[in-house]
Formats: sequence, C-alpha cells, structure tokens
Amino acid sequence: MDNNELLTRIAAKKTDDPDEKSGDLGKLMKFLIVQVKDKNYAFFVEQIKEIVTDVPLYFVPFVPPYVRGFINRHGEPHTVFDLNALFEGEELESATFLISNFENDQIAFLTSGVTEILKIPENEVHVITSAEENEGFFLGSVSSKGAEIFILNLPNIVERLEHDI
Repeated sequence: MDNNELLTRIAAKKTDDPDEKSGDLGKLMKFLIVQVKDKNYAFFVEQIKEIVTDVPLYFVPFVPPYVRGFINRHGEPHTVFDLNALFEGEELESATFLISNFENDQIAFLTSGVTEILKIPENEVHVITSAEENEGFFLGSVSSKGAEIFILNLPNIVERLEHDI
C-alpha cells in the first residue's frame, strides 16, 4: 500500500464491515506489530498471510546482504528479507518469518517476534508526506504504549531488491 492509497483510505473513511467501526472515530486500521532486534515496526495485517518459526533457511550466494536466502513454505520458495540488515546493516539472528500476502511475489520477512495486533482509528495514523515518498521505507507511524512505531512500506522495500540486483 503506497502513501496515495493510504491517504485515499483515510480521506474516504467508509466501511461496510461493522467490526471495522470504532464508534464516531471512524474506520479501524489493523496492524501487526513486530519486533526486529530492539525496534518495533508495523505491517498492515492484510499484507501478512502467515507467521512461521523454526523452518530451515537456505543460503543463496551473490545477493544483497539483506536477502538472507530462501525458506520453503508448502513447497514454494520464499525470498527472506532481513529488515535489520536492511535498516541497520547487521544480520538478525532469528527463526521467525512473516509470509507476505503479495500476489506476484513470494516474500518472507525475518523478525525477532510478533508483539501485538493493534487496531486504531484511521485518524490516529501519522502519514509521512514527503517529496521523496516513493523512495522511503516507511508510510507513517502509529502510537502504541507511548512509543511511535513506523509503518513499513513493503512495496518499496521489495522494489529495493529489483534496484540492487
């Protein structure tokens, strides 16, 4: 989901799902909050299909350092993105993977673990409005337990691989 789509959804504030309503606060947005080493990040719930742990990771040579290799999920290979290697330049030691729900890509994201599922009204999402929004790894942020958590721009992160190869 890019910034324009997020802004459009926030502006529209319409839903047919009564579970998605938060009284007069508008539509609720659902985020999967994950920990990557000592930082938390937010994924849109609909972008993640499955959470898996303790599956073998197969190394692949000659790829950028944030691509750790592949995992096999139900007979299908999934490219593993190490978000800590991408953001901090250091490999994450973990065996927890988030399987993406993208139509054309089979991607898994390496994380330290899942912290919570957060439901917040759209008007509490802080959108990043930058001239370089298509180059950024983040769409905005949400607040949880007194901390700001960045919302990942997964299409731009996946696009980074296309650029680096």
